[in-house]
Amino acid sequence: MEDVWIMDSGCSRHMTGHRKWFSGLNPVSTKEYITFGDNGQGKVMGVGSVSLSAKLSLREVAFVRNLGFNLVSVSQLLDEGFEVRFKKGACCVLDAEETLVCSLLPFGQGRPHICFGPARRLVASPSADIWKWHRRLGHLSFDLLVRLSSMGLIRGLPKLRAEKDLVYLPCRHGKMVAASHIPVSQVMTSYPGELLHMDTVGPARVASISGKWYVLVVVDDFSRFSWVFFMEFKDEAFGFVRDLVLRLRNESHKAMRAIRSDNGGEFRNSRFENFCRDLGLEHQFSSPYTPPQNGVVERKNRTLVEMARTMLDEHRTPRHFWAEAVNTACYIANRIFLRAFLGKTSYELRFGRQPSVKHLRAFGCRCFVLKKAGHLDKFESRCLDGIFLGYASNSRAFRVWILEAKQVVETCEVSFDETMPCTTPAFELSGDDEEGTSIFEDEEGVVNDGDAGATAPAAAPTPSRYEFDDEGGPLPTVSSSLPRQQAQAQAGPAEDVGEVTSEIVPSRQVQRDHPPHGMIGDIHRRVTRSSPRDVSHALSDPNRVNAMHEELENFERNHVWDLVEPPPNVAL
Repeated sequence: MEDVWIMDSGCSRHMTGHRKWFSGLNPVSTKEYITFGDNGQGKVMGVGSVSLSAKLSLREVAFVRNLGFNLVSVSQLLDEGFEVRFKKGACCVLDAEETLVCSLLPFGQGRPHICFGPARRLVASPSADIWKWHRRLGHLSFDLLVRLSSMGLIRGLPKLRAEKDLVYLPCRHGKMVAASHIPVSQVMTSYPGELLHMDTVGPARVASISGKWYVLVVVDDFSRFSWVFFMEFKDEAFGFVRDLVLRLRNESHKAMRAIRSDNGGEFRNSRFENFCRDLGLEHQFSSPYTPPQNGVVERKNRTLVEMARTMLDEHRTPRHFWAEAVNTACYIANRIFLRAFLGKTSYELRFGRQPSVKHLRAFGCRCFVLKKAGHLDKFESRCLDGIFLGYASNSRAFRVWILEAKQVVETCEVSFDETMPCTTPAFELSGDDEEGTSIFEDEEGVVNDGDAGATAPAAAPTPSRYEFDDEGGPLPTVSSSLPRQQAQAQAGPAEDVGEVTSEIVPSRQVQRDHPPHGMIGDIHRRVTRSSPRDVSHALSDPNRVNAMHEELENFERNHVWDLVEPPPNVAL
């Protein structure tokens, strides 16, 4: 009987003889005795609280020595504001709003009392039914199950009621889903530079022309102004973030409050920790494997990659120019996208004036750069063919890839032909630069929701000089301009902004890659891809022998070397 509570209409107060039921027990100050039905007495040892269900907690319960039953007083329940209903041998307890608190079942044969035990004291009778029907109906949610039972649309389903916060372990294991994230419906910061979001993207499928594999994207929370930095290794992120933070602190008198990133090792390290502590910055981290918590920069990543991929595909630009495309996409995005809830572009929110797009040109289009080198022949061409790759970061100039020299120059002496892509053989795709391939290794999850079928109208060639109306604003960092082989030979380690020249100077270095018009022989002939096994195999092919003689004659004709007598006492 110690596990059974009996509803007793003749009991003056709640009482029990078992100490285990009490969540808290206070001793009594005076001696008090309870008289039992057999005229026996029990001393009241204390008074405390007992919880019988999630909604029913008994107060002022007497702990009576030698009492063999657990009794619930109907009169005390009524005094506490509950309502007790007896119907067909069952008993229901309701609160002041007539909400079911608990339901008790008959106990004992011929006994007029109602009881329940602790094993089921947290589950009332309708709840017992709802557990049964929950399992029968394939673990249907409790809310839907209660609604269906009240609508009367299914025969055989009784009326069910459920207590709140019901938890069933198999349902948690089988139906657990990721937490939802409420979209931000207001601007959470007050001024530019208060909070920076940052993330890295990569590695790319193909190295950039300066040997970079990753891109660091930083977004200002207030204006959504963005910066991109290109890296060979992820651990270079700290240097770029440090320089950007210090630059922004010099630009504004308002203090930067925090930076936000994911838990990547490039951000969660001692260098970032010490830097933030020295400047009084809060470094906020998103939960592991929860990109929506860093959603501002994650969405910017997708926007920039989609823009860059589209610009590369339009003119079939080789994939190793992906860094130039991402940089140009960032440059454009800062000037055209409106900040939600503020109705202004990111550029205007940061610099206080409207941006200009009059100088923008189609990425990857053919362009012509004016030659400024002296001693030009009167009948020599006055320009060099090039490919437009974006905008200079520290000057009002365009970045152009010179096809003949295979290098990037920054110049304003350029005219554009936006009506047609570059189809020069020197610019044809090869190797990993296949048309339509994604830029980054982890790009499969990016979905392009743009208008893939839109076609831009043709435009006439543009004059050679331009004015930039939005000067003064720092532009996104530009990747190195030279191929890895040339960068190592000419400029040492590859930097983020490659070595450029304002004038076209003929190169005296031997190039590893040669334009088609400088190749020996007829380039339209079928070329075999097989390699000779040894020297005798090569000499047995007349075509290979003729090619070797032709190449040697070309070396002699161009005075590639001179035969001289060897120095004395030197063994050759």
